[in-house]
Amino acid sequence: MGMTAKKDSDVPDALAGSQTLSRGLTALALIGESRRPMTINELSVELGVNRSSAYRIVRTLEQHRFVQRAENGELHLGLRLAAFGRGGARDLSAAAQPELQRVADELAMTAFLVVFDGDEVITLLSVEPARAATFVSQRPGRRQPVGRGAPGRVIRSQLAPAQHPPARYEMTSEEVLAGITAIAVPLRADQPASIAVLFPTGEIEPDAIVAELERASERIASGGRVESSVD
Repeated sequence: MGMTAKKDSDVPDALAGSQTLSRGLTALALIGESRRPMTINELSVELGVNRSSAYRIVRTLEQHRFVQRAENGELHLGLRLAAFGRGGARDLSAAAQPELQRVADELAMTAFLVVFDGDEVITLLSVEPARAATFVSQRPGRRQPVGRGAPGRVIRSQLAPAQHPPARYEMTSEEVLAGITAIAVPLRADQPASIAVLFPTGEIEPDAIVAELERASERIASGGRVESSVD
C-alpha cells in the first residue's frame, strides 16, 4: 500500500496552533527589525508563505493592535507592542532618554542605547539631534550579533572580560553601515548595556565625544543624579 502525504487538515490542532503562533511571532520580529518598513508581499517572502497566509497573519496582529498598516501598505509595530517594550525596560529608558537627547543636541549626532538580549544586542532607544541639518538615523529594535559594531563590542567585553578586556570606549568605522562611524561607552545597568553615537565617517577627535558619552552614562546609571565636580 502506498504512502499518503499528510494534509494540513490531518495535523493535530495543537501543532497547527503552535505553527501559527510561531509565524505570528516571526512576523512581528521581521517587521520590528527591518531597516525599512515592510509590505505584506515582502513579509510573505520572508516567512515562506503565500500572500493570503501573510495577509491573515497581519490582519490578526492588526486586530490585537500589535501591527499597524499604513495607507501605502507599509507595516509598522503597533502602539500596544510599543507599550509592552516600554514596560520591559521602563526605568532604563526613562533615565536614558533625556541624557541621550542632551548628547545628541550637544554633538549634533544620533545617540542611542543598546542592551544585551539573548545572543544579540538590540537598540532599545534612539534619539536624534533637534536642530542638526543632517544626521544618521538608527531605528529602535535593530539587532546585531554581539561583538559587531562599537556598542556590540562594548557589550561583548562586559560579557567576557577575560577574552575581551574592557576598554574606555570602542570605535568602529563602516563595520555595520557604509560611510558611518560609531563610538560607544559602557553603561552600568541591570543587564550588559552601552550608549553610543553615529556620524558620517571622517576626521574626528574622539576624546570630546567619549567624554560627553561618559558623562551621560554616569547620569543614566545614577538615575539622573551626578555629583558636581570641584575644580
